[in-house]
Amino acid sequence: MLRYALRRLLWAIPTLLGVSLVVFFVTSLLPDPASDLPKRAAALVATDPDTYDALEEARRARYLDLPAFFNARPKDVRTRTAVAMQHVAANDDEAALGAHALARMGGAALPFVLPTLDDLTPAARARVAVALAPIGLRMGVATDDKLTDPSAAVLFWSRFWEDRALDFTDPALHRAVHRLVLHTSDLRERDLVEVDTYALSAVIAAMGDTDDREAIRTLASLASRLSGRSGEIAFDADDDTLRRTVSSWQAWWQVHRSDYVAYDGPTRIAATVLDTRYGKWILGAVTGRLGASAIDGVPIAAKIRAKAPVTLLMTALALLASYAIAVPLGALAAWWRGRPVDVTLAVVLFALYSLPTFWAAQLLAHTFARAHGAAQPVDITHVGPLLARLAAPIAALMLGSMATLSRYQRAAVLETIRLDYVRTAKAKGASAFRQVVVHALRNAMLPVVTLAGLQFPALLGGAFVVEEVFAVPGIGYETMRAVEAHDAAWLVAIALVTALITTMALIASDVAYGILDPRVREATAAPRGGAA
Repeated sequence: MLRYALRRLLWAIPTLLGVSLVVFFVTSLLPDPASDLPKRAAALVATDPDTYDALEEARRARYLDLPAFFNARPKDVRTRTAVAMQHVAANDDEAALGAHALARMGGAALPFVLPTLDDLTPAARARVAVALAPIGLRMGVATDDKLTDPSAAVLFWSRFWEDRALDFTDPALHRAVHRLVLHTSDLRERDLVEVDTYALSAVIAAMGDTDDREAIRTLASLASRLSGRSGEIAFDADDDTLRRTVSSWQAWWQVHRSDYVAYDGPTRIAATVLDTRYGKWILGAVTGRLGASAIDGVPIAAKIRAKAPVTLLMTALALLASYAIAVPLGALAAWWRGRPVDVTLAVVLFALYSLPTFWAAQLLAHTFARAHGAAQPVDITHVGPLLARLAAPIAALMLGSMATLSRYQRAAVLETIRLDYVRTAKAKGASAFRQVVVHALRNAMLPVVTLAGLQFPALLGGAFVVEEVFAVPGIGYETMRAVEAHDAAWLVAIALVTALITTMALIASDVAYGILDPRVREATAAPRGGAA
């Protein structure tokens, strides 16, 4: 049985890969917020750098600055620094853009700038040294007059590198971050400020590795100061806020890592695939870093973890209730086939099947509101009230599924009772009820069980409508808000999540069928061309 289940799971891998490619193709159809930015970047940086930063961030958040599937020349901090230095040293049309890039990369660029200053001409050396002024001011290592005067700036940065080069090494960085995590202090934080963005890789990694609230708060504050991004944590923040903030920093780092880290050896080879739109997107999906919602800035993965349990609980309960009612109804209809009870059930069930989910939800919502007062959003923190309030949404959701399953069950029972072993039981004097319930129903349930893999995704889709009607705070309700706000990141993530759930539901139904019927396992395990 285990081999059968593993085989079904392995078959899911190409299916999920195909689904991910389809969803990725959908993301490529979304409009680029600033498709002409690369052409007007130099002019925009010179006139309105804040607007340039906002547009570039919007594009990079969707990885639009990367190739789709293969990156022959992945950019890291070393290559970005070399290009920026070249424009600043040449003082060409993109010199302002180069200086802006150097300031953004900050201390992470210094190991690739300062050792090469002596290789430049005196004029070019002076221009590059002055372009580093914003970095020096952010680090707090010199005054403005010393950093903006060309000759003084060249002298300062040459001496700075002679004295501090060892601080810009991985062992020194990790030692400094480890000391800060063990015991936060202004002096230890100052040591990291003085290496600027070079510390970001270790700081953000340490955020996810420690459980110390004070350390996480200090690391988040330090990351905000180094990157210029708002991401501090309030002193009285709860655990949920803490987790969301850490997740937000990790999602940001996934987008901007190449600005602050150099690729060497295997990492450069891996970057040819991972530093692409598809690579970044699929890596984010696998690691749960799906970006941030445009509505409130909360990481999408965190919102899905908070909202999905309600939707999945409601869908699962609706499926269980459908089977609990449909199986006996189908068996009874088969037992009383052709009688008034069978005809009446057929009319009622066909009516329920044709009833739109949203109409049933609206009808039950009005009835529920009259009986219990105006509907309020469901409180997901209390299980008892949650289940009580989900009763009406589950009823609205299950009606169509129950009607469908009951008719399938009736047809399966009618087919099974014609088999030899049931006819033998009848010849031995078994009653019609015993024939149906004891002998026929178990085998007749097998085809209906496989329908669970199809019914669950259908119920999941219906749950989106039901949640909107009953104000249930699940992923469906949140998706409606995302549609209103044009939150493309959330919609794409939900498309991927629902596709994953659908695939897993189909696999689960296959495995359940194999458990109930050993012949299915034997047929699947038999070698091709051999006996089943």
